[in-house]
Amino acid sequence: MQSSDLRWKRTSWLAMLICAIGGSSLVIAQQPERVDFKEQIWPLLEAHCFSCHGPGKQEGSLRLDARRVVLTGGTSGPAVVPGNVAESILYQRVASDAVGDQMPLEAEALGEDQRALLRHWIEQGAEWPLGIGSDAESVEVHWAYQRVERPRLPLPRRSDWIRNPIDTFVLDRLNQQGQRPSQRAEPRRLLRRLYLDLVGIPPTIEEVEAFAASTDPRAYERIVEKLLASPLYGERWARTWLDLARYADSNGYQADQYRNIWPYRDWVIRAMNADMPFDQFTLEQLAGDLLPSSTVDQKIATGFHRLTTCNVEAGVDPEANRVNQVIDRVNTTGTVWLGTTITCVQCHSHKYDPFLQREYYQLFAFFNNTPLEVEGNGVTYNFIGPTMDLPLSENQQVQFATLEAEKKSLEGQIVSRREALLADRQTWEAELVTVAAQAPRWHVLQVESFSSLGGASHEILKDQSVLVSGKRPDRDTYTVTLRSDLEQISGLKLDALTHQSLPGNGPGRHVKERPNFVLNELTVQAGPADGDVGLEMLTLHTPQADFSQQNLKVAGLIDGDPATGWAINPQFGKPHFATVLTKKKIGGSGWKFIVTLEQNYGGCRTIGRLRISAMTGMPSPEIPEPLLAILEKPAAKRSEADQEKLDEYFFSLDAEIQSLVTQHAGVQKQLESIQPITTLVMIEQEQPRETHLLRRGDFKDPQQQVQPGTPGSLPPMEEGLSTDRVGLARWLANRDNPLTSRVTVNRWWADIFGRGIVATEEDFGTQGDRPTHPDLLDWLAVEFMENDWSMKHVHRLIVNSATYQQSSHVSPGQLQQDPQNLLLGRGPRIRLSAEMIRDNALEVSGLLSHKMGGPPVYPPQPAGIWRHVGRNEPKYNTSSGTDRFRRGIYVFWRRSAPYPSFTNFDAPDRASCVVRRSRTNTPLQALTLLNDPAFLEIARHLAQRIVDLPEIADDRQRMAQAFQLVVSRRASAGELDTLLEFYRTELARFQEN
Repeated sequence: MQSSDLRWKRTSWLAMLICAIGGSSLVIAQQPERVDFKEQIWPLLEAHCFSCHGPGKQEGSLRLDARRVVLTGGTSGPAVVPGNVAESILYQRVASDAVGDQMPLEAEALGEDQRALLRHWIEQGAEWPLGIGSDAESVEVHWAYQRVERPRLPLPRRSDWIRNPIDTFVLDRLNQQGQRPSQRAEPRRLLRRLYLDLVGIPPTIEEVEAFAASTDPRAYERIVEKLLASPLYGERWARTWLDLARYADSNGYQADQYRNIWPYRDWVIRAMNADMPFDQFTLEQLAGDLLPSSTVDQKIATGFHRLTTCNVEAGVDPEANRVNQVIDRVNTTGTVWLGTTITCVQCHSHKYDPFLQREYYQLFAFFNNTPLEVEGNGVTYNFIGPTMDLPLSENQQVQFATLEAEKKSLEGQIVSRREALLADRQTWEAELVTVAAQAPRWHVLQVESFSSLGGASHEILKDQSVLVSGKRPDRDTYTVTLRSDLEQISGLKLDALTHQSLPGNGPGRHVKERPNFVLNELTVQAGPADGDVGLEMLTLHTPQADFSQQNLKVAGLIDGDPATGWAINPQFGKPHFATVLTKKKIGGSGWKFIVTLEQNYGGCRTIGRLRISAMTGMPSPEIPEPLLAILEKPAAKRSEADQEKLDEYFFSLDAEIQSLVTQHAGVQKQLESIQPITTLVMIEQEQPRETHLLRRGDFKDPQQQVQPGTPGSLPPMEEGLSTDRVGLARWLANRDNPLTSRVTVNRWWADIFGRGIVATEEDFGTQGDRPTHPDLLDWLAVEFMENDWSMKHVHRLIVNSATYQQSSHVSPGQLQQDPQNLLLGRGPRIRLSAEMIRDNALEVSGLLSHKMGGPPVYPPQPAGIWRHVGRNEPKYNTSSGTDRFRRGIYVFWRRSAPYPSFTNFDAPDRASCVVRRSRTNTPLQALTLLNDPAFLEIARHLAQRIVDLPEIADDRQRMAQAFQLVVSRRASAGELDTLLEFYRTELARFQEN
């Protein structure tokens, strides 16, 4: 027995009590394995202690990252006494249950396993190797910040299981723990797993059965290559990237308006299908606009950082909005490429990881030259972020060319028709001159006298209009006496005119804000001027006006009802007119007219300026006034412009030309409607902004100025790199950057296995989990970089490994020894994502549309999900045709109301970068599949597909076929019995009701 074990045996009753508090049994059945300080104790101290007792802060003058202080004593004496748990202050404080004594303070207590680990380390002599700690000869750098080097492949036992280098690392770890890998998964299950992981939809029954029956040793690898080359691959893997990119089709906030950004989504799909090297993938998204002679696609790619939320609510500060967007870009970049919780550093230096607040704003400076994205007047604001027009699509180009040809054809037909008509033009013009002589013309009548029953004053102006002023009676009746020598008068016109002396310029005398009038009745007496006895009350008809108030139409002028009348609310401040026709033609030399205007509405709603004209000639056909003047001229004296106006009028009378012109206008409108698609892009201001450290992240409290730069704890930017987004992107995807490659391959591993080699995919810092297979992670990272940063190469390695192809069946022993499958001794077993659940259902029902790209679609969803608030809010117009059955990646993503079935299956709102979706089990998920209108429609089509299958004799065969179609394997007899019993029970229930 070792000396440390003897010391443990002889410990005092106090030590045993402390051990009991720590959760240890007083009966020792077996000595624990030797504790590894570097792998087990140092990470524990790093995660739970260094925030208060580390290099940046030493509460109680205690520092736990320094070997000398911990073991030999500092200002508080030694924290750990090797071999003596009772005298080790560190253990006593973490094991205590007393409030105020238990450490870590104001944080979750250490778990029983963690306390036991710490206790065993002390009991075993508290070994702390040199080289680890801040006072050591060489400072230990956190594993994630060390340069990625390709580790040597281990040589594990049972090498016949190994299919590629991934398996050597996994098998070696299993051997160390005395475990074995699982057997290969059953072929049908394996193929379904492969299809869902690589392309996101299940295989067909024919594909499954062909693979199960194949004896070709390379059949699996060939299928892998087929799926990697499938366009469905990009759609499957773009979804995970869009979570990181916080992709959405709306701004976020309040009304959450639509914004056009879907070309970026399509760019991601294309890039992944083309296996764009990840360093180039990084460069184009962060800085595509800054590349020399940048292409349209490279500019589209910068939509990655235009996916920030944008606040256009009333009262928003545009600069605050811009700063928040830049902060989001910094935080997202740190999360996606560095796996770092850099958000904390916005307000203060990181408590746990080696990042300073100044360094945060050095990263901020890379993104700080963006323009404002909202503008407004203090009450209303609009989104104005930089956009780019895209070239017309192939369909648009074809449509444009077809319409252009149709337009030119119509123009040719119009010219031909005009030329044919011009042959008869002289005859037509002669007829028109004759008609013009009888065309209706208006003549202003001369005012002889005016009177106001209410006592208002008046003035007769030079244009023979009467301007009323002075007294403003509540009601009034005007009487206007006029003279005329005109003959053949067939109508009269009353002009209600404006004048600067009137309230609001008139035409009424009511208040300034509403200068309306109400003319209740218009009567006209006319006859020779030799005496009033001879005047006749005229019969008037066909009243018309340029505008009438809603409930006071012009017809009320002559209907004899004093309660009706003509008014012009709300068209104030402009002239108006009303016309009436006489039953017979009147007039002659020295005729007299007495016009009476009754205005009895009240509130001085009377006309402020009026003029009366008489019409001579025939009421129709009506020739435009400008043409009448032209026709009066002799043909020799008409100008070229006169002739063009006559020609246009001549052509306007031809029905065939008018039909062609109408068609031409329709085609032109269609051409104008073919607008280029726009998308949001990044642009750089010509004049760079100054960047300052912001105290506590407040944009109104700038401190010292900083320049673009990268964190000092990571390798510096290479000489010659520009200090802009191009330089930042090249630094992120540099071979010497220890984080980007590790973080990226770990995310892919997590997406396939359900858990990353580092479980905390978003946090590779000291507070994150350590890798379960550190050498495997580094080997994959180097393999990734040295193979042209190929995503497909890494995926090919993973799915071709024996590790991936294991059965997911878990034995009781595995469940006890490795419940979370940390050692990877069995295959992955995880639930489909929200989008894949719907895609899978659409595929097996036969409904799934494989149309790629284009604007977002609106599949069926329950009513009332989108609550409309604010202005210009988007409307949910359910798609028709095949668009309603397209893949989930194309569904419209509104941040305030994401597609409900996606939300119920843990899809985020994408207001911010999401690395790991949560995995929950709730009743809503079952209710969604049972009641959501989209899933009901899918279920009906699946049922019809099964019913329509040929050569199936009975329900049992139909059920067997349906089972295999849905889950890609054959049902057992027991499963079929259960399903058939349920089917018959439900059928009976529906038949009864």
